[in-house]
Amino acid sequence: MNHPLILVAVDFSIGSRSALEHAARLAAKQNARLHILHVIDSLALSMLADHRGESFDSASRVAFESGRKSLDVWLARSPLPAGHEITICIGNPLHEILEHAKRFHASLLVVGIAGAGGNASGAGSTSLKIARKSPVNVLLVRQGHPQPFTKVVACLDLSDITPKVVQAARDIAIQEGAAVDWLHVWNDPGFMMPLIGPFGESGIGMATDEMPRHDELAARVTAQLHAAVQEAAAGLTARELLKEDARAGHGIEQHVTETSADLLVLGAHGHSALHYVLLGSTPERLLARLTCSMLVVKDAS
Repeated sequence: MNHPLILVAVDFSIGSRSALEHAARLAAKQNARLHILHVIDSLALSMLADHRGESFDSASRVAFESGRKSLDVWLARSPLPAGHEITICIGNPLHEILEHAKRFHASLLVVGIAGAGGNASGAGSTSLKIARKSPVNVLLVRQGHPQPFTKVVACLDLSDITPKVVQAARDIAIQEGAAVDWLHVWNDPGFMMPLIGPFGESGIGMATDEMPRHDELAARVTAQLHAAVQEAAAGLTARELLKEDARAGHGIEQHVTETSADLLVLGAHGHSALHYVLLGSTPERLLARLTCSMLVVKDAS
């Protein structure tokens, strides 16, 4: 039987320690293989070699040997499942992490939000790029995060990716024994109509003539949200929540803060229509601000 593989990237930071321990716990619960990846930054290594007046190849051999010894010591501080594998390589961290996720056909890529740069909250630039470019689902773990997850907010934009977000949130809620909020942030499209149209006509008039009433629209979106999560909610402690906010990211962030959620689950892509807002690059914007962990669900996963 070919078990799924969880790939976790580590860099000796506090953030990657949290990522490692989450990845190890999830691998055990999912009966998945755990693969640990450590990338030695080739640019930093090249600069060090130049400073020491030695060749890059010589510096690489020393860095690889010392890196493996240091990694073994570092890993020994965390409980890891039997049969876990380790890869150390030299290169561009972003490129190598993404390439190894594809090469290993990982089902999940786990990284720490605060990396070697030492950001206390929010996400570093590498984490942001991984979340955007990864071909597989990405779990970005906040440093020092308590385990396991207890409060999950699944942000649903009711686009084509919604079923995958719902399933991912359900899976992790069952594994972790967490409560789930199914959240949809929306804005009445009538409020977004221009007051004066391109030829002087009243946008308010167009909205009145063509748009459903606010209460009718809210009821319609509520029904869509319920239909999207009804089956997945079975057996979970879950709520369906409709939140109105002109800025999707703001509405999501506010709800996560108010509920003290420790994991946000949302899709990497969305699309707009009259009855809900465009999320688009919302995951990237939220990553830079949130203090909770985030699971970014990909279309291709």
